[in-house]
Order: sequence, then structure tokens, then C-alpha cells
Amino acid sequence: MKKILFAVAMLALISPAIPQARGADVSIDFFYNNLSGGNWIEVADYGYGWQPDVAVNDPNWRPYADGYWAYTDYGWTWVSYEDFGWATYHYGRWSNLADYGWIWFPGSDLDWGPAWVSWRTGGDYVGWAPLPPRGPGIVYEGQPIGGQVDVEFDIGPQYYNFCDVRFIGEPVLRDRILPVSQNITYIDNTVNVTNISVQNNVVYNYGPDYNVLNAYSTRPIQRLSVERQPAVWGVDQSPGRQTCDRCAPENHQAGSGHGASTSEN
Repeated sequence: MKKILFAVAMLALISPAIPQARGADVSIDFFYNNLSGGNWIEVADYGYGWQPDVAVNDPNWRPYADGYWAYTDYGWTWVSYEDFGWATYHYGRWSNLADYGWIWFPGSDLDWGPAWVSWRTGGDYVGWAPLPPRGPGIVYEGQPIGGQVDVEFDIGPQYYNFCDVRFIGEPVLRDRILPVSQNITYIDNTVNVTNISVQNNVVYNYGPDYNVLNAYSTRPIQRLSVERQPAVWGVDQSPGRQTCDRCAPENHQAGSGHGASTSEN
């Protein structure tokens, strides 16, 4: 079965491949067979979800924290340093449940996205929160997701990661994220700028204005371009070569040994 895969490269460093396919190509079994470093849990009203071990062992762990933001052809894209990031930050939704903590639910509408988050900006701060499921088995209905998302998805302050806007271009954001205990203050001083849309069966995550954030950031925010290349999807059980799209920094050549090339504008 042919799948569309994504990987993100930063110079010679390439993250694990991120599968991108429609629901007909990616199934729950695909995630069940390929996710490691965690456990599947059946949760009432939600079905089966996956919880990474780090979410159990570290009470301060949060989704969309161990990585950085880049801007690609698809808008704001989360580049994760976590082994499971290829799945949990590009498919499905996260819920922070009282009896379990953070759990990822793949849901039934398996669309790949550059990141499934709500965005807030204002003053000196920028924040993002993982989108929770709207309900059991409901993930994304192909409709735009905009500034009312906090109300529509019941996203509370505890879901958000906030940082000083000066650090949004940092290559390691986990140490820049502000204490969750202060999130209510940041919520009161920011506005929701979420802008997720689908065009021709492709999901785009625009959110904050790139040029505005880049002007405030002390480091340039990475601009990555996406190129399709043949590559072997090592963990897939189906034989043969697959189709692979790889992201590489604009105006930089990725290491030749990794099979990623660069699109220069």
C-alpha cells in the first residue's frame, strides 16, 4: 500500500518519518503496530487512546513542548524531538483526563496535519494548545477551525503552552515554556488566532502571522519547504519502496546521506 510520508530535516538532522495519508490508507492498526514507548488504554466514552511513558513518569510533561515551530508549505508545523511525534502531533487529538493525565486519541478521521493546535497571541506572549477530541471518535470534520475553538472544543487554560514571543524561534522550546500556573493571566491578555483549514484534501495550519512573530523573535523562525522523494518506510510491514515527502530548510542543503534535498525560492 502506497503511503505519503513526511520527514523534517534541519541541516543534516532528520526527524523520524511522519506518515501522511487519508483515512483509507492509515488505520488504527498502523499506529498500534508502530507506536512504541507507551501503552494503549481504553477510556470510557473515548475508546482506545495511547499514553506515552513520559506522560506517566514526568508530571510536568506536556504535548507540543519538546520540539520547535517551523513554517512550511502547510503553515505552522511542529517538529518534535520525541520518537512518537510522527503520529501524535500530526494525527488525532490530545486530552488531559483527570484519572489518566495526557492521552492521545487517534480517532476515526485520520487526516494528517502540520499541527493540531489552538493558537493565542497578544502583548509579549504566544501560546498553543493541543486540540482535544470534540467527542468519542470525532476528530476533524473537514470544516475550518477558527478563533472560537477554545469554546467549541472546551479548551481550558491548563491545555496551553505559553512562551515569550522573543523565544518562538528557539530550536528547543521546552525550557522556554512558562509555568502553567500563570496561564489564566496569559489567556486574559491574548486573543485566539487559530486558523486551520482544508483545501483539496490538504490540511493547513496558518494561525499567527509568520512575519509578525518572526519580527519579534530573537532567532529567525525556521522556514522549511516540502519535497517529494522516494524513501523506504522502515517500520511499515508492507514491502517495497514508498513515496516520501521530506522537508528541508530553505537555502540550506541537507546532508547527502539522509536523502533530503532543498527547495530554494
